[in-house]
Amino acid sequence: MGTTRGRTAKSTIRRQLTRIVLIPSISFLLLWAIMTAAGSAHAVGLTLSVLNGRDGVAGFGAIAVELREERRLTQVYLGDPTARATAELERQRTRTDDAFAARYEQASRLLTRGGDATRDATRDFFDDWKSLGGLRSEVDDRSLDRASALHRYSEFVAGIHLISDAIVVELADHEGLSQGALALDLMRARDEYSQADALLAGVIAEGEMSYEETAHFTYLTASYRDALADAGPGMAPEARDRHEAMLGTPAWTAAERLSRSVVTREPVGGSDDPEAGGWNGDVPVEAREWDEAMAASAPLFNDLVLAQIRASNETAWAAALHAIALNVFGCLLTLATGITAIVIALRSSRRLTERLRRLRTETLEVSDTRLPAIVSRAQRGRRVDVAAELPSLRHGDDEIGQVADAFNTAQRTAVGAAVKQAEIREGANRVFLGIAYRNQTLVQRQLRMLDEIEGKEEDPRALRALFRLDHLVTRGRRYADNLIILGGAGAARRWREPMPLVDVLRGAISETEDYERVRLRSAPKVRVQGFAVADVVHLIAELVENAAQFSPADSHVDVNSGRVPNGLAVDVEDRGLGMTGDAYAEANRTLAHPPEFDVMALTEEPRLGLFVVARLAARHGVRVRLCPSPYGGTRAVAVLPDALLESAAPPAAEPGPVRETVPRQDDGGLELLRRLGRTVGRAHEQ
Repeated sequence: MGTTRGRTAKSTIRRQLTRIVLIPSISFLLLWAIMTAAGSAHAVGLTLSVLNGRDGVAGFGAIAVELREERRLTQVYLGDPTARATAELERQRTRTDDAFAARYEQASRLLTRGGDATRDATRDFFDDWKSLGGLRSEVDDRSLDRASALHRYSEFVAGIHLISDAIVVELADHEGLSQGALALDLMRARDEYSQADALLAGVIAEGEMSYEETAHFTYLTASYRDALADAGPGMAPEARDRHEAMLGTPAWTAAERLSRSVVTREPVGGSDDPEAGGWNGDVPVEAREWDEAMAASAPLFNDLVLAQIRASNETAWAAALHAIALNVFGCLLTLATGITAIVIALRSSRRLTERLRRLRTETLEVSDTRLPAIVSRAQRGRRVDVAAELPSLRHGDDEIGQVADAFNTAQRTAVGAAVKQAEIREGANRVFLGIAYRNQTLVQRQLRMLDEIEGKEEDPRALRALFRLDHLVTRGRRYADNLIILGGAGAARRWREPMPLVDVLRGAISETEDYERVRLRSAPKVRVQGFAVADVVHLIAELVENAAQFSPADSHVDVNSGRVPNGLAVDVEDRGLGMTGDAYAEANRTLAHPPEFDVMALTEEPRLGLFVVARLAARHGVRVRLCPSPYGGTRAVAVLPDALLESAAPPAAEPGPVRETVPRQDDGGLELLRRLGRTVGRAHEQ
């Protein structure tokens, strides 16, 4: 029957461990698949956006080139409708239509592959394109003046710029967005340069320049010059080189000289008022020299814009490739890490099952064979060597090892009661410490028994009652520790490894009666050295309990912590009535210079807690000070020196700085209540 029970327990434990491993593993794989799909879709979408944007800009750019030339020839035709001007305009219109037809398929892809803004801008441009025939008819009928024609043609080019704007915004990589925006500025500057060329060409053809045309020409030339000056420092290297080379060419210098001569010409007549007929409409530039200068300088400007567009495309493409590479690397790394974690978890569960089976076998051997024989011999008065005949079960320092240690304690206590009596300790201090240590042992045994009962109890009401009893016993253990500390000895609890600060603070809060009122606000990612964990827990618990006792029952006690020079500060703040200035001064003197322990001086419990805090602080170099709280209560500040801290980064699964409160008993989380306070109180004791 015992073997059958063993098999059932073993299979049940194995089944539970398998569920513990498989549920997070399956969840991780699902999450990994979702993240991989989302990341891949984003990377692919970014790549397609780069390709579509590059093709769209190229297609509409070719159409814009022909539109700008048609705009110029239209201005010449409206200024002087000679047969030559008419023929050149007709040929250019044909080239514009051919360019639109050739690039239509390439440009129209943005209607299906671009973003919402790009599709809307593209659709608007195609709708506006239908009105180009009507504009040409008005030009042919000469029912449209040059200024209106210039504006109407410029609106077509502006529509292309809106499409380019939308494409750049969709490729919103930080660096790529900057380069793309600069390319847009240069494209607009190039169009202003082209508008100025068209305007002046029409003026030269007509032979007279009005005041409004002069003002418009002045604005256009100043605008593209400012744009070039502003964009110069931020251009891509290739574009910057072309910009510097363009400014030094004779063609650019000649074009600039001619445009400035138009702007700076003197008015004629006796009045400066253009409405009075005194405006100088003569143009100091001949058609031949202006056409030659623009024919040589316009390609330079166009090459500059193309260089910046290429740099923007290359930056966006590099960003897309980087996103793909980063996504692939992240997916592979996450998958490898997850698989490794699953394998380790499965192996750990298998080892845990084997350890439990071995513990069961050894326990049955001792309880069924050796222990009855030893007790029988002791009852008969024979000499028994407990250490030799009753070897200890050793299974490590974790929970399984603690179960084995508990059995060792039980069997040694049973055998020891039959073979010998405890020796009486000598000396008042030794008796004092002995009583304290024994009380602490009983409390520990009570806590273990409570742990067992709580672990099996499922009724929330009973569990809440057990936890109230648990907290009372825990406080009893701390009071026993107070006697040990005041007697000059160290705490009975020891830690070998450093412990996260958040667990230390939680453990301290859990050892107080009114833990439900305590809110843990923050805890940096640091660890407390193992040799100081017990004392730091005790110190903080005394401060927290003092704050809870001297503040209203419906108020909160806040615990905060953070880095300070040469250490870490833990603040315990209540909202009570506070203390007088003299009382603060006296308490801080006691904390800074702990007096000798004098039982007659301890007239009340808070004084005892103050002595205990002072002793613990002096033992580890902790600075503790009381001061008024902004809420009217008292703030206790304990500064832990760097010698008690470990700055190494915690494991990846450990939470960062926390902002939380200790869970309330009525939250309904039975399993969470069972673990409350165990993180520091017992799970890591050595």
